[in-house]
Amino acid sequence: MPVESRAAVLEEPIDDHEFSEQRPVSIQTVEVPDPEGEEVLVEIEATSLCHTDVGFALGHFDVPYPIVLGHEGAGVVRAVGDRVEGLAEGDHVVLGRIACGRCQHCRGGHSNLCAERVPANERGTLRNGRVPFSRDGEPVHHCLGVSSFTEYTLVTEDVAIPVPDELPMDRACLLGCGVFTGFGAVERTAGVELGESTAIFGVGGVGLNGVQAADICDASHVIAVDMVEEKLEMARDLGATHTVNASEEDPVDAIREICPDGVDYAFEMTGHSSVITQGLDAVGSRGEVIVVGVPPFGKEEVDLDVYGMLFGEKVIRGSLSGSYNLPLAIPKLADLVVDGTLSLDGLITDTRPMTEVNEAMDALEGGGQIRQLLEF
Repeated sequence: MPVESRAAVLEEPIDDHEFSEQRPVSIQTVEVPDPEGEEVLVEIEATSLCHTDVGFALGHFDVPYPIVLGHEGAGVVRAVGDRVEGLAEGDHVVLGRIACGRCQHCRGGHSNLCAERVPANERGTLRNGRVPFSRDGEPVHHCLGVSSFTEYTLVTEDVAIPVPDELPMDRACLLGCGVFTGFGAVERTAGVELGESTAIFGVGGVGLNGVQAADICDASHVIAVDMVEEKLEMARDLGATHTVNASEEDPVDAIREICPDGVDYAFEMTGHSSVITQGLDAVGSRGEVIVVGVPPFGKEEVDLDVYGMLFGEKVIRGSLSGSYNLPLAIPKLADLVVDGTLSLDGLITDTRPMTEVNEAMDALEGGGQIRQLLEF
């Protein structure tokens, strides 16, 4: 039988950042159908707010509305379709991203680039084309194949990734985006090795996991750059060897003071394209700038020193979902959390009722929050 579920629905985006005044997101009751075929019904036990959710509220992405927000979620499988093979009722899962398993990218081990992912996101549907929510008979669209700001969500089997039962749900949900994005950019996209130097621009919910990854990979220098001193303090606690407050000094000059020849890798984790230029100035010859942050949808211009790139053989590389094959990466990251190698405790800076989702967006935009849990 279909279930009724309270959900945070974004009716349409707004063009300013006054979320608590405009209140674009409201709690509505939606209907979630029974799973069919390769679909899975998941009861959400924990979910957190990511800056990408703010981007949806501001209309930064080409998606249909209304839409049930949320893409960092963990929960329990409550029902499965008749073609689901790898999951059963009662399994604990983290909701990752669409990975069809059949396209060229998936077969090559790059499911983060799955050919079915973008079309489904643009339609606001599951990978199979189904719109899994309705309200008064009208469709309510799906967010990134996940839609975790709801009591129950419907996903395809590839999105629901099993994790150990001993991993608390309020930590597991963080593995659904920010952790694998930041950690994977360092460990997978860049492949940072022993003794290499790194600078991480932006140490929020994504960047702090990049700091931890660089520390775990035994980088010689882990330089954290941000404009919020509290975040820099947290970066030091999680393994940063140096911190730079970009509101007080030029970050490139500060990085060059620490590493006169430039760092091997600079990670742009702010979503501001101007930081890419700073990264290029901060890396040494044959250094790489890894672009992780997501700017508003559409063309973004970046000032490039072409001669500096040409004669220095510098590289700009994108990193989507940490370049990970998520069905393999999320269980690995979960194991690192369980054994204490990877810390998620300090990333949670607040817990709010789902009715305060607009206020949570305001708080995140204010710069003082890392990850806020949202509860029904």
